Amino acid sequence: MTEVPCPECGKQIAPESELCSRCYADSIDAFSLPDSVGLSVCSSCGSFDVGEGWNSLDEAVPEAELVMQAVERELKAHVDALDPSISLACRQIDTGRYEVDVDFSAKVRGVHVRETEAVSVSIDRTTCTTCSRRSGGYYESIVQVRASGREPDESELERAVEVAYGVAGRDYGDRDTFVTKTQEVEGGVDVYMSTTKAGRQVAEKLSQEYGADVGESATLVGEREGDEVYRVTYAVELPRFVSGDIVEVEDDALLVESNDDLLRGTSLKTGRRESYSDAAVEDASKLASASDAVDTTVVSQGDGEIQVLDPETYETVTLTRPDYVSPDSDEVPAVSTSHGVYLVPERGIRRRGDA
Repeated sequence: MTEVPCPECGKQIAPESELCSRCYADSIDAFSLPDSVGLSVCSSCGSFDVGEGWNSLDEAVPEAELVMQAVERELKAHVDALDPSISLACRQIDTGRYEVDVDFSAKVRGVHVRETEAVSVSIDRTTCTTCSRRSGGYYESIVQVRASGREPDESELERAVEVAYGVAGRDYGDRDTFVTKTQEVEGGVDVYMSTTKAGRQVAEKLSQEYGADVGESATLVGEREGDEVYRVTYAVELPRFVSGDIVEVEDDALLVESNDDLLRGTSLKTGRRESYSDAAVEDASKLASASDAVDTTVVSQGDGEIQVLDPETYETVTLTRPDYVSPDSDEVPAVSTSHGVYLVPERGIRRRGDA
């Protein structure tokens, strides 16, 4: 094949080549950078934006390092620049102003090239979208936690708030998810969440834990970029009876273990597991909680019966001995209610304590 001279240096090259490797490497910019780079840094949380959206870091980073990272993100290598190596040196010119020296080397068609350039970087101290929304009380959803036929207890209200902060904390990568505020109101607590998705997650979590019913309603509050914006309210209704409650239902005293589609638990009269439908539960009433149980003295046992001291009046009462009470027991946990004395299994007390 007949070679031809390189138009620049005269070196013999293949006829299909426009330039020899050396002249080609000299003719291109191995890398490109804008003359100046802007970097916005949030004064509140330290997140930064280089024009592609706000980013946050797990730990605080020195300002000079953020500057060099911003420059490196803007650097574009030529398609033929292989095995690139970049060295950056940063110096501060003034408050919020830096200059970065860029030393770039690579191989272009087998020829080693090296180029240098100085880039100015200016930092704009501002407030990111998330911090602005936080300070402005922004929210897209409200989780209203109430209870059916009763007041939620303090542990349930605390758990609702704990779940909300847990959802906000584990929503990795979504820095716009946060708890805007929590507000105790008559009959429960309202939790304001920054996104609709977060509110739904809180409501679903509480539903799973407590067997709560969840209702949903949306209100049109405006438009954003031509799209309608709705604020969603999730109404979480905790069940009337929860794990650890002692409930009178159909002439039985039930230690509640769960209450989702059915009310399930242990009969304190027989020790057997029982379940009741919604219709049966309509006339049920709470007698006490397993956490109210105290150890009381066993007076005597025999023929399926047990005599104990009423923990309030200290009178001797005779009861059918439930299956969960050992015939050798000297003391048993018991509660005194308006409907009589009931013996409580140890596992029921522990379950209530863990709830």
